Amino acid sequence: MNYYIALMLLIALVFLVTLLYWLYLYLVTDGRYHLYKKLPFPARYKDLLLRYFPLYAKLPRDLKPNFHACILTFLKEKEFKGVQVEIDETKKLLVAANACLLSMGLNRCAYKHVKTIILYPETIVKKERIQQGYVVSEELQELLGEAWQSGAVVLSWRDLLAGDLNPNDGKNVGLHEFAHQLDMEDGIADGTPELPLKLYPIWSKVMKKEYDHIKRLYEKGKRSVLDAYAITNAAEFFAVATEVFFEKPKKLKKAEPELYELLRSYYHLDPASWG
Repeated sequence: MNYYIALMLLIALVFLVTLLYWLYLYLVTDGRYHLYKKLPFPARYKDLLLRYFPLYAKLPRDLKPNFHACILTFLKEKEFKGVQVEIDETKKLLVAANACLLSMGLNRCAYKHVKTIILYPETIVKKERIQQGYVVSEELQELLGEAWQSGAVVLSWRDLLAGDLNPNDGKNVGLHEFAHQLDMEDGIADGTPELPLKLYPIWSKVMKKEYDHIKRLYEKGKRSVLDAYAITNAAEFFAVATEVFFEKPKKLKKAEPELYELLRSYYHLDPASWG
């Protein structure tokens, strides 16, 4: 009997500690975010963003305080690690800019579960286990980035910078991987991030419809405004759609208006109207 009481007490203690930890994160992180909204954004950061992050010049004035506050909070709270690459202010700033472009319309400090950013100088090569029936093999795979459930984001610096400097091609590894992290805020990488209650009834319906539509286009040998990688699975569809939403908004709105409207409602942003 004492064993079961002790077990129940231990479970209750773990639950309480977890609850207190998340309460601490919300109080400290959100408090810091709202404080930074009232403080000036460093001029050198603005200069670097105008030079390396062209989308910054297009942002509506009323959104910039959210963007700035998110960047300052992100820089304060995340750990940056370099693998054969030196971490400097510019690299940190651009990583934060990619993350915060996605969350500025939400007017909250997202990515509370993200702890570490790992930068490689270029494409990451790793071994992947491939199983076909009973046969398991290992293949080398080139990756531009990864988002880990444990709270890490891995990025190729060369490809991140190239994606930021060309904001019109619909390809940006930073936006892609941080979309995955938004997707995983609820603990599951399934293409459905934490949503306002009003969006849940239509999210899966519209996403499935759009996924099936674009999959049919590629099966017929036709092209889509979304890269073919989008039809890998639901999580990749959301991440690729996010890239295009920010980098080719007018084309997405014209080609896939329902998808554009759904993402506009989620992100609380309308990039087709910027600039």
